Amino acid sequence: MQNIQSIQNIQSILSIAKITLKESIRDKIFIGLLIFLLFFFFFCVYISTLSLGTAARFIENTGMLGISLVNLMVVILFGLFSIYREKERNELYVLLNRVPRYAYLLGRFLGTGYILVIFSLLSGAGIFILTWIFGQKAAPELFWAAYWAILEFTLLTSIGFLFYSMSMSFTLNSIMLISVFIAGHSLNEAIQSFVALGRYGSKLHLLSIKVISYIFPNFDVFDFRLAIVHSETIPAGQVFLATCYWLFYLTAVIALSSAIMNRKDI
Repeated sequence: MQNIQSIQNIQSILSIAKITLKESIRDKIFIGLLIFLLFFFFFCVYISTLSLGTAARFIENTGMLGISLVNLMVVILFGLFSIYREKERNELYVLLNRVPRYAYLLGRFLGTGYILVIFSLLSGAGIFILTWIFGQKAAPELFWAAYWAILEFTLLTSIGFLFYSMSMSFTLNSIMLISVFIAGHSLNEAIQSFVALGRYGSKLHLLSIKVISYIFPNFDVFDFRLAIVHSETIPAGQVFLATCYWLFYLTAVIALSSAIMNRKDI
């Protein structure tokens, strides 16, 4: 009986993910983001013509910034806005009467992950083609940028879902998410500074700083931009550790979000 229930829950997760993907593709926002991405490609080429250095390097640098910007918009517009809109339309109550809450959350997360994969690969492929044509450089390592973007922004999506499960409004959730994203890319420098100061203070101060550094999401773990631009090989050990960090952190956040959703009244 338990096995049958588990299979049904998995089917529910996949069905919700599939519905999320279809709804997102049909949404006008999807077309709008594709147009934005196209204009960003033109912007990359334009910037490269103004540069005094290597055109390929400027296209790569600007392009990877574009990958992050587009995926951040995907997280907010498709990951968050869709679930808040579903709640406002009272569709959420119908769904939660048919499937477990964790299945709904996982399905929505997986569907948003599909959209992130689509835009990450499109962005990576576009920058690769522009670098090849206008920069006269074949840079297959740019697809690593797409891989790291998928890990980074699926993790950010899970944090947005955690804020959603805590009954935050869409506006507050978006502001908090952007703040977490910015802070997560400043964490290494902050940790080094705080640890240096902590050595001159109490041991409790130093310990508390280290605990915060482990709890707070560190998006610098996925930042290999310099290595990609300079065509350097990323050590397999770093790839493995960063992927494990993503997997464990993501699992913990999704589990916490599901636990909160199960306990609260919707």
